Amino acid sequence: LALVAAHRFATTTQLARLTALEYASSASALRQTQRHLASLAQQRLLTSLERRVGGWQGGSAVTIWAATTRGQRLVAVDEGEEVPRRQRPREVSTTFLDHLLAITEVRTSIEEAVRQEADTEAAVALEPDCWRTALSPSGQVQVLRPDLAVTITSPAYEDRYLMEVDRATENPGRVIATCWRYQEHQAQASDGGVFPLVVWLVPTDRRRHRLERAIAHSTGLLRDLFRVIRLDQLPTLIHGGPAAIPTPQATNQTR
Repeated sequence: LALVAAHRFATTTQLARLTALEYASSASALRQTQRHLASLAQQRLLTSLERRVGGWQGGSAVTIWAATTRGQRLVAVDEGEEVPRRQRPREVSTTFLDHLLAITEVRTSIEEAVRQEADTEAAVALEPDCWRTALSPSGQVQVLRPDLAVTITSPAYEDRYLMEVDRATENPGRVIATCWRYQEHQAQASDGGVFPLVVWLVPTDRRRHRLERAIAHSTGLLRDLFRVIRLDQLPTLIHGGPAAIPTPQATNQTR
């Protein structure tokens, strides 16, 4: 229930993958997750949507779950947070729903990748907890709104990322405008002297190449601050760190 409330939307398979460590096998995880979801729905804490969105789970019609107002309020009370307003999950547009499910998929992929590394942990912050503030050169407060903030920690290193989930629905010019905002924050704020790598997660190579060219041709933009990768390349980035998937021009960036 807390996972669904935090992400707003998640599929049955995503939830089974996120909680897989609690069960003996992936088949058991899926079976038990389905049972738990049915119970939460019966208690009117979750509701399901039936839509074809983003090709999740092989492109078939999938069960997408959202917390009801009752469910959101229960989670808020348990976590000592402000009680949210009434939830209307069925009024969310298909485009926005696809974006939110992609964010859930990113979280799921990160968790799965980290499980394969010994003594490694992932701390994932979602909106609005991942938002960052800084002062502009004119003294105005600017808010940066990444989709996720991720810190991967092991005894040997700590990798930090700010992630933007791009579904190829916006003009590259808007992406570049967002990159400039990140660069302004990088100039004004840092975490222990190191600003996180900004990762754009895209659905196709065509989109990846288009954004890489736009970043490369933006005079003054710090190319090493950004990385554009497909979602399926995320585990490679998590395992190898920022240098695992190089920018179009080779750099000496390390952990």
